[in-house]
Amino acid sequence: MFRTRAGRRAATSIALAIVVAVGVVLYGFGGNKGVGTGGNATIVIVAEATTPPLDPHRMTGTIGLRVVDAIFDPLVREDMSKETTSAPEIKPALAEAWKISPDGKTYSFTIAKTAFHDGSVVDAGAVKKNFDRLMDKASPVYDERAARSLVLITALIDSTAAPDERTFVIVLKQPFAGLLRLLTDQRMSIVSAKALEQYKGDELAMHPIGTGPYKLDKLESGGKVELVRNESFRGGKPNLDRIVFRPVYDPTTAATELQTGQVDMIASAGSQQIEQLKGQKGVTVQYPEPANLYFIRFNLKLAPTDNADFRRALNYAINRDAIATLVNGQMSPMYGSVPKGNEIYEKGLAAPYAYNPAKAKEMIAASGVPAPVSLKLMVPISGPGNAMARQIFALIQQDLKAVGVEVEAQYLDFTAMISAEAAGYKNLHGSYNGWTTGTDAEYWFERMFSGDQQPPRGVNRGYYANPKVDALFASGRGEGDDSRRHAMYRDAARIIADDAPWLFLYQDRLPRLLGPRVTGVVAAPSVYFDYTTLGVR
Repeated sequence: MFRTRAGRRAATSIALAIVVAVGVVLYGFGGNKGVGTGGNATIVIVAEATTPPLDPHRMTGTIGLRVVDAIFDPLVREDMSKETTSAPEIKPALAEAWKISPDGKTYSFTIAKTAFHDGSVVDAGAVKKNFDRLMDKASPVYDERAARSLVLITALIDSTAAPDERTFVIVLKQPFAGLLRLLTDQRMSIVSAKALEQYKGDELAMHPIGTGPYKLDKLESGGKVELVRNESFRGGKPNLDRIVFRPVYDPTTAATELQTGQVDMIASAGSQQIEQLKGQKGVTVQYPEPANLYFIRFNLKLAPTDNADFRRALNYAINRDAIATLVNGQMSPMYGSVPKGNEIYEKGLAAPYAYNPAKAKEMIAASGVPAPVSLKLMVPISGPGNAMARQIFALIQQDLKAVGVEVEAQYLDFTAMISAEAAGYKNLHGSYNGWTTGTDAEYWFERMFSGDQQPPRGVNRGYYANPKVDALFASGRGEGDDSRRHAMYRDAARIIADDAPWLFLYQDRLPRLLGPRVTGVVAAPSVYFDYTTLGVR
């Protein structure tokens, strides 16, 4: 593939960066049967932004995780074969069965008999080595960056064990009913134990070796990533010979290429792309409508966004209905912190902020923030749901200017922005972003808003902390009764909404566009889809 270490790193950064985001193959050339495969079944997926290196344990962001999802398996998965109005059901993956002890603390998983892409055997010891990478500082495979990335999950775990070849055991510090849902996270994918031993640090991402239906074949310096069928996949022979992730950063160009058959799917389509292809013969629009939330996350360590009254005022300043009109109704206005589809969702819950610019002006004046007010925010120009980020942000700037707040935008590629904000905001007031992965679970609120999840430990990049919220999280985490646990998280959500650490904006319907050849993609409530059923006509 790449012979020198430096060459491999450079190519990986470029190629991996291009991977997943939007799209797949389409209509026009009679499909992509001949793309690099001599007539075999191939699907081309458009990469809407730079794909990060393919180390699942270190990763954040849907773009890279969509690729990870094809290469790796976690212990359990969400079932993407059914359309539902709530979170997908949980089904076996590398764990073919599991038992939970009566006290709710011990989970015993039966590991499937299969092999990694490198031919090494999957057993309980290999699974434990993955957890050692995240939890055991004395282990030779321990990785601090990976450990920080997943500490919100591993912090729940007291110990792990592999008492025999086929049994892997997790013992929790206290009962936690949401563990299985957390283990479906693509970042909890199981990596080849042999690869963990052989490749350290950044090198592992250049050798993404899992058990999934597809495995890495090519990383090209021009940015293209190609996967080929895993002939030994335990679930049976996958339908496709090859999946190609090819960079097409301009949304209009991506839609045109889908129309002409150069690509087959746009996995996170924008409203302009929907309009461009509306009525196009053979093109299918799906609306998975997963739980998600788009927002501006504020830096609570920098004035004036360290002022809660000022942040509340900004939430009253935004005309969210105008954003919905701009995107042809592709999103629903969000007036608070709980998206539809989350386990604790109730209509009107934690949603105090109606559009009221006069009130926003009064609150800014009363907040003590001196005029003139100027903010600097990062804004993505690519990535899932960001096809119209510039236009949406222009409306936000307009609304904030109307209440006396000037906003300077620093536009970045999605993956570059995620990398820039990973260590927490420094001399910026925040960023405009969205979140989908795990947003259907109540535990998502802890990942976003727990004081313990501030960088470098987690993704609470705006440094929000409230002891009352953290206490509710701690109580809810160990509560076995669903109704009582949900009530605690709802109380936390109300406090979060009132504290306004984010400017709550909207929930995207996150449609995808499928070309006429694509089969096997179900509109399950997720930004992901099932690679084992993905195929062509």
